[in-house]
Order: sequence, then structure tokens, then C-alpha cells
Amino acid sequence: MEYYLAAVSLVFGLMVGSFLNVVIYRVPRKESLVQPGSHCPRCGKAIRWYHNVPVAGWIILRGKCRDCGERISARYPAVEVLIGVLFLVSFIVLDFGWYLLIAWSFISVVVVVAFIDYDHGIIPAKIVLPATVIGLAASMGVSPSDWWKYLAACFGAAFFFFLLVIIWPGGGMGMGDVYMALLMGAVLGVQKVALALFVAFLTGSVVAVFLVLKKGYGRKSRVRFGPFLGIGAVLAVLAGHALLQSYLTLYA
Repeated sequence: MEYYLAAVSLVFGLMVGSFLNVVIYRVPRKESLVQPGSHCPRCGKAIRWYHNVPVAGWIILRGKCRDCGERISARYPAVEVLIGVLFLVSFIVLDFGWYLLIAWSFISVVVVVAFIDYDHGIIPAKIVLPATVIGLAASMGVSPSDWWKYLAACFGAAFFFFLLVIIWPGGGMGMGDVYMALLMGAVLGVQKVALALFVAFLTGSVVAVFLVLKKGYGRKSRVRFGPFLGIGAVLAVLAGHALLQSYLTLYA
């Protein structure tokens, strides 16, 4: 039964990833997620349903539009595989239950936001703020006695980033990062959001140093922080408990 549910988690993740590709592409362009259906951005021809099968469709088409030959980015199947694997790992780590559904939803939003920020330098409030309200309500519903911890994590993380935006203007932080921190705190709670932010700043710092040392990249160039917040958030939701337990055991 567990193998069956694991397979379902993987397939479901691939399907969700296919939809998230649409969200990543259309939301920054202020296009409808419903109409028109999947189509080639160059020739406008509708993509046949059997070419819309996650990963397999891209392979069958050999990464090109069947009608005009326009190349289809390999990132589309990559996002599908990423979500499929993350959903599978979530099931293995968290087992089936309400928190797994919260984790799947959270991961989906985080991945969408990370890619949109990477592509366009924006973190859409229309995605993050509603997700924060839903995530906070879900967290409190699953763990009613810890309601104040989620509120504290939510507004504490957001306030921390808000101070960074004020103190360090032009330093790569913006209000979008404040909204993202709000969401992360609402779902992860105090300890896990602290871990997620630590990972985000660590990976962001490493990449920033590499880019500064790289020829042609100025020291004043901005590094979009959304993807690093995404890395920290996903790691925290999947392995946060184990990492925190290891840390506490080490210093016990």
C-alpha cells in the first residue's frame, strides 16, 4: 500500500508541476490561468492533450513545437520532475496526513515564487498573501495549541525582513521578500523558519560571493533572494525536524 501511495504522490506531483509551469509563465504577464489553453507562444497553436502529459509530452515532441518547430525549454519538464520528486520525498518523510497536504501546497507556492523571482525579480503578493492566510489557518488547525507560535513566527520573520529593507535599501531585499517571510513563518513555525532563513542567507551569501568574484559582475549588482528563500523553506519543511533534533542532541 505504501509503494502505491508513493507512486501516486510522484505522479500527482508531476501533474501539479505541469500546472505550476503555467502559473510561473502567466502570472508575471498578467494572463489568465484558464484561457486560452496550453499553446505555443510563437504560433499560438493549441498543444494536443497527449503532448501535455508531464515529462513524456516534452520527450515525444523532442523539445519543439510540433507545428512551428519553436524550441520548448527543458525547464518545463525539469519543474515537473522537481515537484514530483519533492512530493514523493514529502510523502516518505512526513507520511500521509494533514501536514503532508500543507507541505505539498507550501512547496508548490514556494517553487512558483522562486522561479518567478528568478525570472522577473518580483514576488507576487497576489500569490503569497492569500497563501499566507490559508497556511496560517491550516497550521493552527493542525496544531491548535501552538497557534501563538505560528503567529509569532509569521510576523517575527516578516518584521525582520522589513527592518532589512529599511536599513539596507538596494541590498537585494524588497517587500516581496517580506511577504515571503510572512508565508514561511505561517507554515513553518518559529524554529523551522529560523532554520530556513539561516539556510537562505548561507546559500545566498555563497552565491553572491561567487558572482562578485566572477568577471563582469559588479559588487553593487543585486542578487534576487526569492530562490534562496525557496531553498531554505523546502529544506525546512522536509528535513527541519531532523536537523533541529540533531542540533539539539549535539549540544545537549
